[in-house]
Amino acid sequence: MTCPSQTEIDLSMIEFPGKQKDIETWELCLKIGVVILLELMALTGNVLVIMIVLQSKKMRTTTNLYIVNLAIADLFMASFPMWIVVVDDVTNTWVLGEFLCKFNAFLQVTAMCASTFTLLVIAGDRFFAIIYPLNARVTQRKVSVMVIGIWLSAIAVGSAPLFTYTYKERTWKNYVEKFCTDVWPTYTIKEKCDNGLTSKRAFWTMVSVVLNWVPMIVMTILYTIIILNLRFNRVVPSSGELSLSAIQRRSKSKVVKMLFSVLIVFMICTVPFQITKLYELYREEQSERLPMWYTPFYFTSIILMYTNTAVNPILYGGFNENFRNGFKDLINRVLRRQGSRGISLMNGSGRPRPSIVEELRIRPYAASSGRRASSLYC
Repeated sequence: MTCPSQTEIDLSMIEFPGKQKDIETWELCLKIGVVILLELMALTGNVLVIMIVLQSKKMRTTTNLYIVNLAIADLFMASFPMWIVVVDDVTNTWVLGEFLCKFNAFLQVTAMCASTFTLLVIAGDRFFAIIYPLNARVTQRKVSVMVIGIWLSAIAVGSAPLFTYTYKERTWKNYVEKFCTDVWPTYTIKEKCDNGLTSKRAFWTMVSVVLNWVPMIVMTILYTIIILNLRFNRVVPSSGELSLSAIQRRSKSKVVKMLFSVLIVFMICTVPFQITKLYELYREEQSERLPMWYTPFYFTSIILMYTNTAVNPILYGGFNENFRNGFKDLINRVLRRQGSRGISLMNGSGRPRPSIVEELRIRPYAASSGRRASSLYC
């Protein structure tokens, strides 16, 4: 049974009872500085990941295409929610209007679910590719279908805030209070109106437990099986040299280690926010104000969740040599376009070596200028 509608109270003759936020300068600079740094790392790193995979045919593997999808979700998270949370934290009221009130919540939930679903699909893809290699035939078309399914599912979950988050203004005698809040369907339970708490609990429990923690447990089990399979089913060649099968298994092992590290970091970065949200909803005294420690802890947990978007590209480069070479190659291209003399940062970046004829053309010029041409290719 739904609760009866509540009537608005005229507060225009009452002075605002709340207090204005008094934020220290160092705290303001620290929060803004941290978010700017994370924004730059997330935007730059994930754009580079997308460019590396799309510009190189050999990089367009099924796993890397899913990583591109994960990078897109990280870009969505970095583009809006990351800076909006700081603006909301340092201002007294919601100053961003009705559109961002709804869109920010929608984008945050959608991107979080898209990341979880993508990681789950990657774990399933690697599981069948390694445990059942003969039955694992995944084409780019199937990858496209899976990506579309991921985003449709994430949007379906994230669309709830579009209907529940509401921008409101409350006029006091000396102040206009503006806030963005979520208004959920209300029900009468034990002759008391729950003020939407039941609906809110159901939604966030589904998002946190069903759509995040359960997939995390499933992914951990899958990667554990994969790692055990690669560890105890090694191929030892009789000749003493690495066989093709052994090389392939070593390559798969490196990819699995990278993906498992991505999963662990994702869990570390996102679980504190979900625990904080569930504590807010399931604490015993809902009528009382949240404790003093909750606000800074909530802000820290949500910044930690956003940190994941900046850390992922570092993990790709740290565990995967192809991504490292791709990063170096992109940097070399940028340097050449800016007027550099074409000296690569390192050999093995994927660029073709000049022919002998080209080297002979370079050497006389280098000798006349007092430089050793051979040093270009050391």
